[in-house]
Amino acid sequence: MAIVLKNNRSVTFQLLRSTDADRLFHYFSSSLSIESKSRYGPHPFDKVSVDGICAGLPGDTTRYIAIDDHNSIVAYMLIKKGMIESDRTRLLMKNIYYNKNTVCTFAPSVADAWQNTGLGSLLFDHIEKDILKPASYTHIILWGGVQATNSRAVHFYEKKGFQHLGTFWHEGKENYDMMKELEIKRSHTL
Repeated sequence: MAIVLKNNRSVTFQLLRSTDADRLFHYFSSSLSIESKSRYGPHPFDKVSVDGICAGLPGDTTRYIAIDDHNSIVAYMLIKKGMIESDRTRLLMKNIYYNKNTVCTFAPSVADAWQNTGLGSLLFDHIEKDILKPASYTHIILWGGVQATNSRAVHFYEKKGFQHLGTFWHEGKENYDMMKELEIKRSHTL
């Protein structure tokens, strides 16, 4: 699917394929600053891990990529059915429970050069529509939360309708658990 951004640049948005390992590794090694990498943590960025991810597709996580007109990955976003164990455990300690069949976990990243272009917002909107198709998910949780000092990301999630569930400390940093309740449109029969 082609997407045109507000700066008239366009990207192709698609599912990650097993043949994308080299491009994905290049994205991690060349398109994300050290700061961006420090804020993203679903998996390691090394070549062995990336090769394993692509070899194991589709797996239990849906992985989306955006590709620019130079055939480079400029965004990588994950949706996992249910929650990762550390998020589930932490939320249970706060007496917050979600059915693993109705919650999904979201982890986005956008190349530094493509941040603030509207790309993340457009991709999230497409992903949200895509995950609503089966109408089984009722909530989206952020994968590992978001660092409290990442004000741009926190603002993005709030703008997209995510609510704060509380704070927690991880690796000496304050983080927010955030969740979005999905509006499921149900058909009515007369």
